[in-house]
Amino acid sequence: MLNQWKRAWKEAVENFWRELKAEDDVDAGTGLGSLRRELASATEEVRRLDTELERARRELAAEREQEETCRRRERLAREIGDLETARIAAGFAQRHAERAAILARKVEVLEAERAIRLRDLAEMETVLQQRSTATTPLDPLDDPTDTLFRTLEREARERAAEERLQELKRRMS
Repeated sequence: MLNQWKRAWKEAVENFWRELKAEDDVDAGTGLGSLRRELASATEEVRRLDTELERARRELAAEREQEETCRRRERLAREIGDLETARIAAGFAQRHAERAAILARKVEVLEAERAIRLRDLAEMETVLQQRSTATTPLDPLDDPTDTLFRTLEREARERAAEERLQELKRRMS
């Protein structure tokens, strides 16, 4: 699953930059919609990564708790002289410790990947913002507040559409 997300992220970033370059070759007013879609796709990938990171953290906490429980059982068994139970508990504690170590590395890698993706995402947002500003025709007769309100309304519609899409995805899961 992580590899699929990595591929999707890489494709989203590559598409963003490819479309940005293509936009440089054509009229300045075209292509912003596709750039916004790529940005939305990259944002969704960050959300998915956040979900995976949270799940890995929960699994790590559970493994550490299980390890501690097994260590406690081992200690109690040794105190009453039940060496067989102590041996079994120590074996389970070792397995939980190994899983916890792997999950800790997984969390570390996911956090590093998230940091890289957030940096890429910020760069994409900056470029899109610059392009949007550069391609917005300035009409001296336009009321700046009217333009601001249109922008805010458009962004609100896009957010609402994204929320509806997320709700549909949750229902389908």
